[in-house]
Amino acid sequence: MEAINPQASPFLLSGNTDTACLFIHGFTASPSEVYPVGQLLHGMTGCTVSGPLLPGHGCSPQDLNQTCWQDWFFCIEQELESLQELYSRVFIAGLSMGGLLALHAASKIRGLNGVIAINTPIITKFPLQMAAAPLIRYFRPFHPKKIGSADEEMVEEGRFAYPVMPIKALISMKQLRKIVIREISALNLPILLFQSLLDESINPNSAEYIKERAGQVRVRLVELRNSGHIATMGPEKLTIAEEMARFMTI
Repeated sequence: MEAINPQASPFLLSGNTDTACLFIHGFTASPSEVYPVGQLLHGMTGCTVSGPLLPGHGCSPQDLNQTCWQDWFFCIEQELESLQELYSRVFIAGLSMGGLLALHAASKIRGLNGVIAINTPIITKFPLQMAAAPLIRYFRPFHPKKIGSADEEMVEEGRFAYPVMPIKALISMKQLRKIVIREISALNLPILLFQSLLDESINPNSAEYIKERAGQVRVRLVELRNSGHIATMGPEKLTIAEEMARFMTI
Protein backbone atom coordinates (compact mmCIF):
# COMPACT_ATOMS: atom_id res chain seq x y z
CA MET A 1 0.00 0.00 0.00
CA GLU A 2 1.28 3.44 -0.90
CA ALA A 3 1.70 6.26 1.59
CA ILE A 4 -1.35 8.38 2.39
CA ASN A 5 -1.48 11.64 0.49
CA PRO A 6 -1.10 14.53 2.98
CA GLN A 7 -4.33 16.10 1.69
CA ALA A 8 -6.23 12.91 2.51
CA SER A 9 -5.31 12.71 6.19
CA PRO A 10 -8.02 12.05 8.78
CA PHE A 11 -8.94 14.90 11.11
CA LEU A 12 -10.08 15.27 14.70
CA LEU A 13 -11.50 18.56 15.96
CA SER A 14 -11.64 18.15 19.73
CA GLY A 15 -14.53 19.91 21.42
CA ASN A 16 -15.56 20.95 24.90
CA THR A 17 -19.02 19.36 25.15
CA ASP A 18 -20.43 15.87 25.71
CA THR A 19 -21.33 15.59 22.00
CA ALA A 20 -19.34 14.13 19.09
CA CYS A 21 -20.01 13.63 15.39
CA LEU A 22 -18.35 11.05 13.17
CA PHE A 23 -18.27 12.49 9.64
CA ILE A 24 -17.64 10.02 6.78
CA HIS A 25 -16.34 10.97 3.33
CA GLY A 26 -17.49 9.55 0.00
CA PHE A 27 -16.31 6.81 -2.35
CA THR A 28 -12.82 7.38 -3.87
CA ALA A 29 -12.43 10.59 -1.83
CA SER A 30 -11.06 11.54 1.60
CA PRO A 31 -11.90 13.48 4.79
CA SER A 32 -10.79 16.65 3.00
CA GLU A 33 -14.20 16.93 1.34
CA VAL A 34 -16.20 16.95 4.61
CA TYR A 35 -13.69 19.01 6.61
CA PRO A 36 -15.18 22.42 5.63
CA VAL A 37 -18.57 21.55 7.15
CA GLY A 38 -16.95 19.69 10.04
CA GLN A 39 -14.94 22.79 10.91
CA LEU A 40 -18.04 25.00 10.76
CA LEU A 41 -20.02 22.57 12.91
CA HIS A 42 -17.22 22.42 15.47
CA GLY A 43 -17.10 26.20 15.65
CA MET A 44 -20.87 26.55 16.04
CA THR A 45 -21.45 23.90 18.69
CA GLY A 46 -18.14 23.14 20.37
CA CYS A 47 -18.71 19.46 19.66
CA THR A 48 -15.96 17.06 18.68
CA VAL A 49 -15.88 16.18 14.98
CA SER A 50 -13.96 13.15 13.73
CA GLY A 51 -13.25 12.57 10.04
CA PRO A 52 -11.66 9.14 9.51
CA LEU A 53 -9.98 7.97 6.32
CA LEU A 54 -11.66 4.82 5.03
CA PRO A 55 -9.48 1.81 4.06
CA GLY A 56 -8.24 1.91 0.48
CA HIS A 57 -8.72 5.65 0.23
CA GLY A 58 -6.15 8.42 0.22
CA CYS A 59 -3.41 6.35 -1.44
CA SER A 60 -4.05 4.84 -4.88
CA PRO A 61 -7.03 3.42 -6.79
CA GLN A 62 -5.30 0.03 -6.77
CA ASP A 63 -5.49 0.04 -2.97
CA LEU A 64 -9.22 0.78 -3.04
CA ASN A 65 -9.87 -2.17 -5.35
CA GLN A 66 -8.34 -4.40 -2.67
CA THR A 67 -11.00 -3.43 -0.14
CA CYS A 68 -14.76 -3.88 0.25
CA TRP A 69 -17.63 -2.28 2.13
CA GLN A 70 -17.06 -4.55 5.14
CA ASP A 71 -13.57 -3.06 5.51
CA TRP A 72 -14.96 0.46 5.37
CA PHE A 73 -17.67 -0.32 7.90
CA PHE A 74 -15.24 -2.02 10.30
CA CYS A 75 -13.30 1.24 10.36
CA ILE A 76 -16.51 3.11 11.21
CA GLU A 77 -17.39 0.63 13.98
CA GLN A 78 -14.00 1.15 15.60
CA GLU A 79 -14.26 4.94 15.39
CA LEU A 80 -17.76 4.93 16.88
CA GLU A 81 -16.70 2.63 19.70
CA SER A 82 -13.92 5.07 20.62
CA LEU A 83 -16.26 8.08 20.52
CA GLN A 84 -18.98 6.36 22.54
CA GLU A 85 -16.47 5.64 25.30
CA LEU A 86 -15.68 9.35 25.59
CA TYR A 87 -18.95 11.15 24.78
CA SER A 88 -22.51 10.67 26.03
CA ARG A 89 -24.08 11.89 22.76
CA VAL A 90 -22.73 10.61 19.44
CA PHE A 91 -24.06 11.39 15.96
CA ILE A 92 -22.96 9.94 12.65
CA ALA A 93 -22.92 11.80 9.34
CA GLY A 94 -21.83 10.93 5.84
CA LEU A 95 -21.53 12.33 2.35
CA SER A 96 -22.50 10.13 -0.62
CA MET A 97 -21.22 6.61 0.14
CA GLY A 98 -20.51 7.97 3.62
CA GLY A 99 -24.27 8.42 3.89
CA LEU A 100 -24.78 4.73 3.12
CA LEU A 101 -22.28 3.79 5.82
CA ALA A 102 -23.92 6.19 8.28
CA LEU A 103 -27.37 4.71 7.66
CA HIS A 104 -26.00 1.18 7.99
CA ALA A 105 -24.36 2.14 11.29
CA ALA A 106 -27.67 3.57 12.48
CA SER A 107 -29.18 0.11 11.90
CA LYS A 108 -26.41 -1.89 13.52
CA ILE A 109 -24.87 0.13 16.35
CA ARG A 110 -26.72 0.92 19.55
CA GLY A 111 -26.54 4.16 21.45
CA LEU A 112 -26.31 6.63 18.57
CA ASN A 113 -28.34 9.81 18.90
CA GLY A 114 -29.02 10.57 15.23
CA VAL A 115 -27.89 10.03 11.66
CA ILE A 116 -27.18 12.60 8.94
CA ALA A 117 -26.97 11.59 5.27
CA ILE A 118 -25.93 13.96 2.49
CA ASN A 119 -26.57 13.06 -1.17
CA THR A 120 -26.83 9.34 -0.46
CA PRO A 121 -26.60 7.20 -3.64
CA ILE A 122 -29.87 5.30 -3.36
CA ILE A 123 -30.90 6.19 -6.91
CA THR A 124 -28.04 7.14 -9.23
CA LYS A 125 -28.12 8.98 -12.55
CA PHE A 126 -26.06 6.21 -14.16
CA PRO A 127 -28.00 2.97 -13.50
CA LEU A 128 -26.70 1.24 -16.62
CA GLN A 129 -23.10 1.89 -15.63
CA MET A 130 -23.78 0.48 -12.17
CA ALA A 131 -25.53 -2.56 -13.61
CA ALA A 132 -22.70 -3.24 -16.08
CA ALA A 133 -19.93 -2.92 -13.45
CA PRO A 134 -19.58 -6.71 -12.83
CA LEU A 135 -18.81 -7.18 -16.54
CA ILE A 136 -16.70 -4.06 -17.01
CA ARG A 137 -14.27 -5.01 -14.23
CA TYR A 138 -12.82 -7.87 -16.28
CA PHE A 139 -11.45 -5.62 -19.02
CA ARG A 140 -11.41 -2.18 -17.35
CA PRO A 141 -10.60 -2.28 -13.62
CA PHE A 142 -10.65 1.54 -13.44
CA HIS A 143 -13.19 3.82 -15.11
CA PRO A 144 -12.03 7.44 -15.74
CA LYS A 145 -14.15 10.14 -14.13
CA LYS A 146 -15.36 13.21 -15.97
CA ILE A 147 -13.40 16.06 -14.41
CA GLY A 148 -15.09 19.45 -14.66
CA SER A 149 -14.20 22.95 -13.55
CA ALA A 150 -15.97 22.43 -10.22
CA ASP A 151 -13.78 19.39 -9.52
CA GLU A 152 -10.65 21.37 -10.35
CA GLU A 153 -11.73 24.16 -7.99
CA MET A 154 -12.21 21.67 -5.16
CA VAL A 155 -8.74 20.26 -5.77
CA GLU A 156 -7.37 23.79 -5.42
CA GLU A 157 -9.30 24.10 -2.15
CA GLY A 158 -7.66 20.94 -0.79
CA ARG A 159 -9.90 18.04 -1.77
CA PHE A 160 -8.15 14.75 -2.50
CA ALA A 161 -9.98 12.12 -4.57
CA TYR A 162 -8.99 9.52 -7.12
CA PRO A 163 -9.42 10.53 -10.79
CA VAL A 164 -10.82 7.08 -11.62
CA MET A 165 -13.56 4.79 -10.34
CA PRO A 166 -12.17 1.41 -9.14
CA ILE A 167 -14.80 -0.99 -10.47
CA LYS A 168 -14.31 -3.89 -8.04
CA ALA A 169 -14.76 -1.54 -5.09
CA LEU A 170 -17.73 0.09 -6.84
CA ILE A 171 -19.44 -3.30 -7.02
CA SER A 172 -18.95 -3.67 -3.27
CA MET A 173 -20.53 -0.26 -2.68
CA LYS A 174 -23.47 -1.41 -4.79
CA GLN A 175 -23.87 -4.38 -2.44
CA LEU A 176 -23.89 -2.02 0.55
CA ARG A 177 -26.57 0.08 -1.11
CA LYS A 178 -28.87 -2.95 -1.44
CA ILE A 179 -28.41 -3.75 2.24
CA VAL A 180 -29.15 -0.18 3.31
CA ILE A 181 -32.31 -0.05 1.19
CA ARG A 182 -33.61 -3.11 3.04
CA GLU A 183 -32.75 -1.57 6.41
CA ILE A 184 -34.33 1.86 5.99
CA SER A 185 -37.82 0.94 7.18
CA ALA A 186 -36.44 -0.42 10.48
CA LEU A 187 -34.43 2.67 11.43
CA ASN A 188 -35.27 3.98 14.90
CA LEU A 189 -33.08 7.10 15.09
CA PRO A 190 -33.85 10.70 14.15
CA ILE A 191 -32.66 11.35 10.58
CA LEU A 192 -31.47 14.52 8.86
CA LEU A 193 -31.27 14.27 5.07
CA PHE A 194 -29.72 16.65 2.57
CA GLN A 195 -30.19 16.46 -1.18
CA SER A 196 -28.54 18.69 -3.77
CA LEU A 197 -30.93 19.51 -6.58
CA LEU A 198 -27.96 20.09 -8.92
CA ASP A 199 -26.35 16.75 -8.01
CA GLU A 200 -24.43 15.42 -11.01
CA SER A 201 -24.39 11.83 -9.75
CA ILE A 202 -27.45 11.18 -7.61
CA ASN A 203 -31.09 11.38 -8.59
CA PRO A 204 -32.71 14.02 -6.33
CA ASN A 205 -35.45 11.49 -5.53
CA SER A 206 -32.94 9.52 -3.45
CA ALA A 207 -33.52 11.53 -0.27
CA GLU A 208 -37.30 11.43 -0.73
CA TYR A 209 -37.05 7.64 -1.12
CA ILE A 210 -35.31 7.41 2.26
CA LYS A 211 -37.77 9.80 3.91
CA GLU A 212 -40.83 7.91 2.72
CA ARG A 213 -39.55 4.53 3.87
CA ALA A 214 -38.27 5.71 7.23
CA GLY A 215 -41.68 6.91 8.30
CA GLN A 216 -41.48 5.50 11.83
CA VAL A 217 -38.94 8.10 13.00
CA ARG A 218 -38.44 11.85 12.89
CA VAL A 219 -37.04 12.75 9.47
CA ARG A 220 -36.08 16.19 8.19
CA LEU A 221 -35.22 16.67 4.53
CA VAL A 222 -33.29 19.78 3.45
CA GLU A 223 -33.05 20.49 -0.26
CA LEU A 224 -29.91 22.29 -1.42
CA ARG A 225 -30.93 24.27 -4.49
CA ASN A 226 -27.51 25.60 -5.46
CA SER A 227 -25.21 22.67 -4.67
CA GLY A 228 -23.67 19.82 -6.61
CA HIS A 229 -22.79 16.37 -5.34
CA ILE A 230 -19.93 17.47 -3.07
CA ALA A 231 -22.21 19.87 -1.23
CA THR A 232 -19.88 20.01 1.76
CA MET A 233 -17.51 22.12 -0.34
CA GLY A 234 -20.21 24.05 -2.17
CA PRO A 235 -22.00 27.38 -1.73
CA GLU A 236 -24.43 25.98 0.86
CA LYS A 237 -21.92 24.40 3.24
CA LEU A 238 -22.89 26.95 5.90
CA THR A 239 -26.53 25.88 5.55
CA ILE A 240 -25.51 22.26 6.01
CA ALA A 241 -23.52 23.08 9.15
CA GLU A 242 -26.36 25.18 10.60
CA GLU A 243 -28.92 22.45 9.99
CA MET A 244 -26.60 19.83 11.48
CA ALA A 245 -26.02 22.00 14.55
CA ARG A 246 -29.76 22.48 15.03
CA PHE A 247 -30.42 18.76 14.58
CA MET A 248 -27.74 17.80 17.10
CA THR A 249 -28.96 20.19 19.80
CA ILE A 250 -32.66 19.29 19.72
